[in-house]
Amino acid sequence: MSGMFAISIDPNKYKSDFLSELFWGTFYQQHLEEQYCGLSTYNSKRSNEKIRIRTHRGHFRDTFSNDMLGLEGTEGIGYCGHTREPFLEDSRLGEFSACFSGNIINRVDLVERFKSFGHTLARGGDDIEVIVKLIAQGNDVIDGIKKMTNEIRGSYVLFLLTEEGIYVVCSPDGRWSLVIGGKEGATIVATESGGFSNLRFAGPTLFSESGFKIIRDLAPGEIGLLRNGRFETKDTMKSELIQICSFLWVYTSFPNALIKGIPASVVRKRMGATLARQDIKNGLMPDVVAPVPDSGRFHAIGYYQEFVRQINEGRISEIPFYDEALLKYPYAGRSFTPSEKTIRDLEAFVKILPSGESYAGKILVVVDDSIVRGTQTQTNLIPKLWRLGFKEIHLRISNPELLSHCPWGKTTKRGETLASSKPSMTDRVNFLGITSLAYNTIDGLMEAVGLPREKLCVDCSLLEKSLRLI
Repeated sequence: MSGMFAISIDPNKYKSDFLSELFWGTFYQQHLEEQYCGLSTYNSKRSNEKIRIRTHRGHFRDTFSNDMLGLEGTEGIGYCGHTREPFLEDSRLGEFSACFSGNIINRVDLVERFKSFGHTLARGGDDIEVIVKLIAQGNDVIDGIKKMTNEIRGSYVLFLLTEEGIYVVCSPDGRWSLVIGGKEGATIVATESGGFSNLRFAGPTLFSESGFKIIRDLAPGEIGLLRNGRFETKDTMKSELIQICSFLWVYTSFPNALIKGIPASVVRKRMGATLARQDIKNGLMPDVVAPVPDSGRFHAIGYYQEFVRQINEGRISEIPFYDEALLKYPYAGRSFTPSEKTIRDLEAFVKILPSGESYAGKILVVVDDSIVRGTQTQTNLIPKLWRLGFKEIHLRISNPELLSHCPWGKTTKRGETLASSKPSMTDRVNFLGITSLAYNTIDGLMEAVGLPREKLCVDCSLLEKSLRLI
């Protein structure tokens, strides 16, 4: 999932620094993807103004810290993702720039159709190029968005920067989220809310008293317009089925993000607690509880806190120590999002360092959010833990078993999950080289999130033959 940020200001009321808030607002989305980044701005107060766009390969802060000159404006969008965006399109609807997060399942078919009509595809027909070409066929921007949505199969969130303002869109299925925030003279929309409170720049070096406050989530199918510091709903597209991705709470979002008003950190701790209750019931008493950093930290905290709760209630007589046997080197990159296996394996190896302590003879429960392919766990994490001297290593996974790939995003492919290659739990334990393995259930996930089953997408935990649109 790509990270996106949009801001619109009313220059007559806005008292902060537009470029600083665009910069840092985009920066706080970078944990979602980090291969490419970009900004696009427009100044509605100047006549004959053009949309400006600037993109880089690499980390957002590193590449844009000294490259903001000339991007001043009243509306702006930022992007951190796996392709070079925002993408600038000059069409009969006028000039606009766009960025997108999601997956277009029928992209190849749409590209072939464009080619058969004689279209030239400068980027080879990637998702964003297909989307903007479909939108450009509409009678206006809103009509183009609706026609594009009818043509594609998949899920998305989308920003379009035009001379009219910034159009923000969530696909009708609501699988990916956008959050609206506001303060005096400005409105923002972002893929995550975690950085909102820190956006309080009154000038190049001064801070205002408060940042942006969360207003609400963009509704599924809602087409909104940001202009002159305000938000307006322009249209809504309907869907029979609305399901938000449950993995946003489990892993994707930064821990302080609120998705549908529910903190990701709370959901992760609840899921860890469920795993602990299961182990307590089965009589497993570890000496040490440790997370796989950073993704497993709040899950492991929840696991440990459940032991604390139960000893305080007098239900058990001892509890494990919480410790960090694995350390994440802070200057390493992401290991989950790269599409190339060699890059994933390299980043997974270099980012995790074993503790310098000895745990000879100890029983360990190590907690992570999920296990996808299992190769990094098998070749990297578990051997580093065994070398610390543990007598037993029990792996606890908060997310239910991943039985298929995700058709709505771009992080996994068909047939590559551990559960699909090794359906037997015994085979998985032997493959990973651990003492035991346990997962949460879909029911446990539902309980942790607090939303009914029909409102949550758990397609990655269902057999592929039961998925729609595949």
